[in-house]
Formats: sequence, C-alpha cells, structure tokens
Amino acid sequence: MSMLKKVTFTLLLLVVIAVVMLLIIIQYVKPTKLLDLQYKEISISSKIAEMILSRKLDVRLSEEEVNQLLKKQLASHSTLPHDFRMEGAELNLQGSTVEADVNVRWRDRVPIGAHATFTLAWDPPNLVIQHENTQIRNWQLPSAWLQLAPIEIPLQSYLPKLIGIKNVVFEDKTILIQLKPFQ
Repeated sequence: MSMLKKVTFTLLLLVVIAVVMLLIIIQYVKPTKLLDLQYKEISISSKIAEMILSRKLDVRLSEEEVNQLLKKQLASHSTLPHDFRMEGAELNLQGSTVEADVNVRWRDRVPIGAHATFTLAWDPPNLVIQHENTQIRNWQLPSAWLQLAPIEIPLQSYLPKLIGIKNVVFEDKTILIQLKPFQ
C-alpha cells in the first residue's frame, strides 16, 4: 500500500508541475497590448485632386493609410493555419518591410501576442504582402508552424477607371504610386 501512495503522490506532483508550467507559458505568450482589426476604407481617388494641383502623376499613401489597407486584408484573412485566428494588428511601415505586432488566438482559447514581419512587393497589378517570420517575445517560431500565404491587394480597384498604375515605390514611411492616364 505504501508503494501505491508514493506512485499516486508522484503522479499528482507531476500533474501539478505540468499545470503550473502550462499556466506560466500561457502567461508568457499573453498579448501585452489590446489590438483589433478595425479599419477605415481608404480612398486613393480622393487624392486625385491633390495630384492635379501638384501636376504630378503620383499618389502617396501615408503609413496610416497603408496600415488601414493592410488591416483590411488581414481582417479578411484572419483564419490562420493550425487553429490560429488573427484578432488584431498594429503595423509599422519601413520601406518595403512591415513590422507588425499581432494578437492571435489558438484554438479559440489561448491568446498570444506575437511580432510578425512581412515584405511588400509590387507585382502588377497587385501589391503583394508576403509573410517572412513570426516571433513570440524572443522566440522565433519555426516557419512550418505558422506560414501565411501571400495576400494580394488589387490596387487598381482603388483608382478611377481611366487611370492605371505605372509603378509602386516603397519609401521609408510611405508608398508612392506612380500613375499613368488612360490605361
């Protein structure tokens, strides 16, 4: 009987240690900021008046406008592989690189705060968002765990019918869209 008590006590101790470790991990990965995927529609065509005044065939999107554009795309692609769901993002534009603080939820239970890096590329007629990597605190997630498919934004759909896009240039905190008339 004494041996059975020792085994039971050891198993109970291991369960308690496992539960404590799990709680510590959940606390560690918990998001540090409250983020959402709320966005405002941006209107590139409203900038056409500025373009006419400056007599240049280009439109500059600010970091905030790019933020709104990317959040819209992330919101429509919030279901992620391996039972993850994106709940919020705060984006920081650095040329063609986007650093993002993101809140995800695993299996609709465990909230996780992460930092993701994306690259932007102009692949006519789309602006392509490519996921590069994700880290939780200082721990780099293996790309096999959470690799997002590229997201394409059809920029032309934000412009009036008679205006096309000649090129897209990624500047430090803005994106310059060079236009061409009569596509």
